[in-house]
Amino acid sequence: MEDKVQLIDDDEIITLFDEDDNPMDFYEVAVVEYENELYALLQPAEEIEGIADDEVVIFRIEETENEDDDFFYPVEDEAVQEAVFEEYLRATSSEECEGECEGCPSSEDCGK
Repeated sequence: MEDKVQLIDDDEIITLFDEDDNPMDFYEVAVVEYENELYALLQPAEEIEGIADDEVVIFRIEETENEDDDFFYPVEDEAVQEAVFEEYLRATSSEECEGECEGCPSSEDCGK
């Protein structure tokens, strides 16, 4: 399961552009593989209207030969958003508490 989630620890900023060509800076939190597609979980690097500071936004990644030219498409399907985020939570909760946190399949309640 963890091999489907790559956590990103660096502070590299990814700049995406909205429909009006305005730049928006994000930190890449993780890359999740779900149903043979790659998804990026991005957190705002600066204040962005409509997105909370602690919120992540999920984008589908379309890879190109040059990694710097990959395309990011916003995921609007709520079922896909939830499934991708659940994969991320499973990977991060198993790293932090070794399967003993709420929501982990191996334990009901670990007090964390």
